Amino acid sequence: MIRHERAKEELRHAEQQRAEELVRQRAADNLVDQARAAVAAERDQLLGRWQQTLDEAHEERRRLVEDHRVEIERVRQQARWEVDRVRRESAVIVSQLRAQFAERIGDRDEPRRIEQKR
Repeated sequence: MIRHERAKEELRHAEQQRAEELVRQRAADNLVDQARAAVAAERDQLLGRWQQTLDEAHEERRRLVEDHRVEIERVRQQARWEVDRVRRESAVIVSQLRAQFAERIGDRDEPRRIEQKR
């Protein structure tokens, strides 16, 4: 009978060890799952930050492109105004030169006219 009780005790002890091992395995599996979840959460957080940084960079680039477009248009308009101003000033100078030329030509003809009247 002692053998029988001893066998039962060994069987209970083996079952208890299996149950403890199962608990340890479940605990280890839970830790692995928690670690995986933490890694995934950190990855998602980093991807979110990266996406936000990328979005900010795209917005900054868009803003810079728009600023440059506006500046280029401003410079072009200034150049058009400057060209128009130079054209107007040139036209005034040409008109003045033509008037001076006509006046000088007229002055040369005047002595002839005086001589012709005599």
